Amino acid sequence: MARVKNIRLGTIAEILIGLPDNRRLELVDAKNMVACNLVQPNHLGVFNDIQNTLEIKRQTPIDAEYFIRKDDILLKRLNPVTATLITDDLPDTVFSSNLFVVRLFRDYRPAYIACLLENQGISWLSGNIVGSLTAIKSISIRALAELEIPVLDWGRQEAIGRMWLLHKKRQRLLGDLMAEDRRLMSAATRSITTSAEEED
Repeated sequence: MARVKNIRLGTIAEILIGLPDNRRLELVDAKNMVACNLVQPNHLGVFNDIQNTLEIKRQTPIDAEYFIRKDDILLKRLNPVTATLITDDLPDTVFSSNLFVVRLFRDYRPAYIACLLENQGISWLSGNIVGSLTAIKSISIRALAELEIPVLDWGRQEAIGRMWLLHKKRQRLLGDLMAEDRRLMSAATRSITTSAEEED
């Protein structure tokens, strides 16, 4: 059986740091303000979803590279746990400086790369992390770029990527089911105890 070759992430993807944080906005004419949505680390869910965005306004135009695109992969810079793959267009949405975006420019399946980053890459990066002796851990662009990716044929990449996305959907469905089960159990308990009190 032939040995699988590896390729470094930095040779197949651009790795970007998000929009610099500039919360101090000058008092300017509202007509000159540029409005857009900002994704921050706490907006990322565990089910490959973005739960919320924050509207921001800036006086200066924003470079095109900061706008999130379909097939971008988002990673938290601090304490990374999951990878978030953008599966739909997000118009006028940028990412904060506390996020990395992995933007593929070679012919690799984004879901496959996101799966590897989440299931193998983050654990590998733990050995190349800044501040590993503290509670807050931060990964670097250099460490991400050095991450080795197994070179698989298109069909295998597709299969792994689909399995990962289905896994995320199953996780979400199971979470929703458990939440509904707890709600029903609470309602049933409340109903029984209320009936018992009325009988007394």
